Amino acid sequence: MKNYSTLIIAITAMVASCTPNSSTNLGNRKHWYSDFTEPAEEQKQYRKIPLGHPDPRGRTNMVVSPFRPYNIIDISGYRSGDIVGDPSTAKVNPATGRRDSNTVKHFRIP
Repeated sequence: MKNYSTLIIAITAMVASCTPNSSTNLGNRKHWYSDFTEPAEEQKQYRKIPLGHPDPRGRTNMVVSPFRPYNIIDISGYRSGDIVGDPSTAKVNPATGRRDSNTVKHFRIP
C-alpha cells in the first residue's frame, strides 16, 4: 500500500510539472499551448481560389479549368499550387475588341 501511494504522489508531481504556471508571460498569444497566428490578408484571398482538375486522359502538363466551358489548359513550366489564369474566361473590351487580360479568372494547379 505504501508503494501505491508513493507512485500516485510521483505521478501527480510529474503531471503538475508539465502544466504551465498561470504567471507565465504569454505575450500576444491567447493560449499557452498555441503558436497559431492569423494568416496575412494577402494569404486569406488565396483560400477562395478554386482548384483545377487533372486531365481525364492522363496527359502530363494538362489541367481542366474549373470554369465553364471547362477547357484543358497547358500548364508547362508551372508547379503544383501555382495560380494560373484561364484565358478563355477573359472578357472582350468593347473599345478595342480584344480580350482584357485583367478579367481572366484564376485557379490553382492541383
